[in-house]
Amino acid sequence: MLVRTTTRFRPVPGGKVTVPRLPGTFVPRPRLGALFDRATVRPVTVVRAPAGAGKTTALASWAGDGRTVAWVSLDENDNDEPRLWAGILCALRRCPAVAGKSAVHRLSPPSPGRRRGFLADLDDALTGLSRPVRLVLDDLQEISHPDALEALAALVHRVPSGVRLVLVTRVEPRLRLARLHVEGVLSRVDAAELRFTTKETTVLLRATGATVGDDRVRELTERTAGWAAALGWAAVSVREAGDADALVASVTGDERAVAKFFAEEVLSRLPAATSDLLLCLSVCDAVSATLAVRLSGRVDAGARLDELERALGLVARTPADTYRLPPLLRGFLRAELARRDPARVLRLHGTAAAWFAGEGRFGEALRHAVAGRDRQRVLSLAREHAVRQAQAGDGEPVRVALTHLGPAAVAASPSLRLASALENIQRGDLAGAAADLAGEAPGDDRWPLAVRHLAVVTGERPPETAEAVPSPDFDAWANLDLAWRSLHRGARRHAVTRAREALRLAHDERLDHLVLHSRLALAVATALHGEHPAMRRACTGALAVARRHGWRRSPGVAECHLLLAYDDLMRAEPIAAARELAQATSAEVPGGPPLLGPLREFFEGMVRFDDGDRGAGSQGMRAARHRLALAELPPEVVGVCAVAEYHAALVLGEGLHAAEVLAWVHERLPGSGELALLRVRAHLAADEPDAAEAVLRETASAKAVLPATPVDRCLAETALALRSHRRTKALHALDRALALARPNGLVRPFALAEPRVGHLLIDHSGGFGSLDRFAQAVRGRLVPRTRSSGLTDREQVVLRRLPSQRSLDEIASDLTVSVNTVKTHVRAIYGKLGVNNRRSAVVVARQNGLT
Repeated sequence: MLVRTTTRFRPVPGGKVTVPRLPGTFVPRPRLGALFDRATVRPVTVVRAPAGAGKTTALASWAGDGRTVAWVSLDENDNDEPRLWAGILCALRRCPAVAGKSAVHRLSPPSPGRRRGFLADLDDALTGLSRPVRLVLDDLQEISHPDALEALAALVHRVPSGVRLVLVTRVEPRLRLARLHVEGVLSRVDAAELRFTTKETTVLLRATGATVGDDRVRELTERTAGWAAALGWAAVSVREAGDADALVASVTGDERAVAKFFAEEVLSRLPAATSDLLLCLSVCDAVSATLAVRLSGRVDAGARLDELERALGLVARTPADTYRLPPLLRGFLRAELARRDPARVLRLHGTAAAWFAGEGRFGEALRHAVAGRDRQRVLSLAREHAVRQAQAGDGEPVRVALTHLGPAAVAASPSLRLASALENIQRGDLAGAAADLAGEAPGDDRWPLAVRHLAVVTGERPPETAEAVPSPDFDAWANLDLAWRSLHRGARRHAVTRAREALRLAHDERLDHLVLHSRLALAVATALHGEHPAMRRACTGALAVARRHGWRRSPGVAECHLLLAYDDLMRAEPIAAARELAQATSAEVPGGPPLLGPLREFFEGMVRFDDGDRGAGSQGMRAARHRLALAELPPEVVGVCAVAEYHAALVLGEGLHAAEVLAWVHERLPGSGELALLRVRAHLAADEPDAAEAVLRETASAKAVLPATPVDRCLAETALALRSHRRTKALHALDRALALARPNGLVRPFALAEPRVGHLLIDHSGGFGSLDRFAQAVRGRLVPRTRSSGLTDREQVVLRRLPSQRSLDEIASDLTVSVNTVKTHVRAIYGKLGVNNRRSAVVVARQNGLT
């Protein structure tokens, strides 16, 4: 059954938004019902426990008739944000407590930029319900994509007043829940609370009609640690046992022994046909009803599986309408099948390989073909599909297949060599990829793309070989190739266009290897073009793909962490930058771009400098630049390093060091805005304001390569205006600096500007108009918030003027506000500081570091 939403998105399967059926061996556990009732008094409840702990069954029982419950069974497809919202809306619409005329029925899944408005609309739509709707999101661990996680985080932090949100997961959700816990709006239920007590185990076993002694029940509960899955199998086993006490006593605490024991007891009590069906299915991780028919040869296999899931709970039905055996039971069944009939195991794998190939699921087809030792099928599948599987990021079955075929077979086939090269690149074995692509290029149009792809990931300039012949089969790869070639030619805007097209095509075709590298190309191109937000989005998207596939040390991963570290530095967040740099270090690939190591070390020097260890930071930058000087560097990298290191040298009074950097910039970036900036900073450091202003006038048309350089120029103008007591001109220059910095979130230039510039920014707090929000963010980095005072920004501005001898009228004139406004602020200051006069306020403020 399908339930259609009112949107343009795909229909939502009815099984996703239905409370799961209770197994045949289920017995009520009132304790858990009361537990969930207490927990869901708060807006958000997290139920976290490992597989087999009985989370879903306990919650399904608590849901009762489902009149006030909306249920969504999540799966990996819900990492698509519109699909995720569609499922949630569909579940809410099906909840009987939500009236048919409710505005919920008119809502559509929001775009990422509309989440806040959508949640406000949802809140309005659910206002006025007689009882809150309990929205259960089961299997939350399936959600890993950043966009989907952001969507859920938005829901968690803005739960509609008419909803009680229940998150069911095997692992801790990555939804920034700490604040909710502190605010007292979050409840937790963990595995320990879900474990069966001895009393509950007694009820479960006796519900089967068996007589089991209290001592035996207590032993069983202890040995299984109250694990719901194991006890469920025990209930099935003792149903018809002649000596239930003896049966229970034979259970040990070892998981493998428990699985073997229960599997044997279950199989011995099932009809032969059903036992045989389970044995057949054990060769696959999950099976559909159709595949079950193929494997078992029984036309009623689907119906039998449904019965096993509903009545006995021996198989689990997934939201995708496939059936999965519990891992421990499946492991035993596979071993049992191999012991009984090894030849049949091979035949079953062959059947599975043919079925998966027919469904277009070639990675699984390759796995089963190898397991079935069908060399001819492996060779045929690999030649035809291995390259695409590697591009899709499914490299593990490709490597298994190539290993099965052997080096000679791989060397004799161009397509297998290409597949091997791609898989080696994913694993970070760049030497292996080079060996795969060595020698003459065969007659395969993809070969030049692979050669240039390897050159890119090793940091070399792609060779100017013939362009690939356009083909729908590898358009994404060809566009990615053109993006990198455009970057090396300096055509950054064209590179952005090609990288976006490559990303679109790769995403549509689900080619995750190309998705990651298209995002990397886009990140580099936008970084060089000075678009920090676009660069950050591209990097986080690429890293999400890498995490999904377990690519911890794969080309592209370290590069993304390095770009994010640079963005963190420019946001004046050195701690965040240090975390990214640590991950970049662990992700670096032997034989990767030689630029990565020295550039990472330079950023590490910036982190140390910004974090207070200025001498070590300056020397770290200097040593790293010496290594970088040997390489061919983009102008942007030269600019980043030069501006940061030169500032450090001036702050520390290292004249020779500063002169060395200035000479390097004269050589690498002659006539640039960055060179002009360094000259201005030199004059400011030498207290030569007239010379600094002259340089600013002379170099007004100098083109900058970094988006931060115009910000730095404006801040230099601000400092010069303040030195000559031209406050209005200084404010205009500071306003321009904020306007230039806001699009890219550039805070570091303000943090490194002269102290008097920072004081002006703080003193004029609240007076920057549309730029004030960004100004407050910058101010927050310059002056840490005082936790104890509770003073507002304007109150702090007034407080800093109280130590002077100026009257309140004069202070009001300075701030361009009325004297009554100042008096209001002063009264608030007195109240918050616990004083009753101006002198006491100044004393307390100084004692607490507020002035």
